[in-house]
Formats: sequence, structure tokens, C-alpha cells
Amino acid sequence: MFSRTVLSSFVLSFALLSPAPLNAAEIVDDAIAQEKAEVAQTCKVATYGEHFADIVDFNNDGLDDVIVNRGAVNCDGVDGKLCGNVGCPHNFYVGVAEGGYVFIANADLYGYELKKRYGNLTFEMKANAASCGRDDDDYCIITSRVRGLRFDTISKR
Repeated sequence: MFSRTVLSSFVLSFALLSPAPLNAAEIVDDAIAQEKAEVAQTCKVATYGEHFADIVDFNNDGLDDVIVNRGAVNCDGVDGKLCGNVGCPHNFYVGVAEGGYVFIANADLYGYELKKRYGNLTFEMKANAASCGRDDDDYCIITSRVRGLRFDTISKR
């Protein structure tokens, strides 16, 4: 079993070799608490809705992962204040066996659904049309799965 230091070094090496953001190397003990602390930097009073944080094993490794939807925050009395014109920020954390979570991605989304395909969970994410290289008013549906610490896009439509 690897120590947290060894795992952090491995994840950092992986992050440097992949297109993941550098902060993906950081292991956080409590992803939800970290997200709430970041929201507190913007909002004086925050009320967290039912789907602010969903805990689910989305990378199919048997460990809990966390999806945070900042659109589910009422910030200073305003619903959706943390959202923009291309959706609401969603942050994705993968649970690691040594304890804690690794931040792997963020995306501005209008929503998502988790669907089981061939025994594995996949995301169907509703995003801005520009995410699919279009300039129309329809949503872009991006289907992805997560393998380890990486999103793999299956299709965009």
C-alpha cells in the first residue's frame, strides 16, 4: 500500500504527463468542505441545495467520488448567482484508496445524467453548443466516462 506522500508524487507525475490541471495532484481530505470554503470566499451567506454535492462511484473503481454543482448554491439570497451564461460550474473529484479525493476536472454545464452502459457509469453532460464546435442555440450533449483520473469523451452531439 502506498503512503499518501508516495501517492501524491505519483499523481503529480501523472498530472505533468496529461492534460489535467496541475492542481489535480493535490489530495484533499474532504472535497465537500473544500468546495464550501471556496464558496464562502464569494458568498457572505450560502445555502446549499439538495444536489450541491452528489456522492457516487462515477469511475467504477468501488470508491466514492464527488460531483459538486455550484449552481445548487443560493449565494447571498440569489439562486444560481455562481452560474454564468454557459452553465453552472461543476467540479469532479475521484476518491483514492489511501483516503481523500483528487480534483480531476471542472466544467460549466446545464446539467448531467449518469447512465449505465456495458456495466459502467457514463456521463451525459448538457453543455453549451460551443463545446461541440457549433454556434447554434441547441445544447451540446457530451457523453464521457471516467477511467482512473481522466475523462474520456465517447461522443459529442
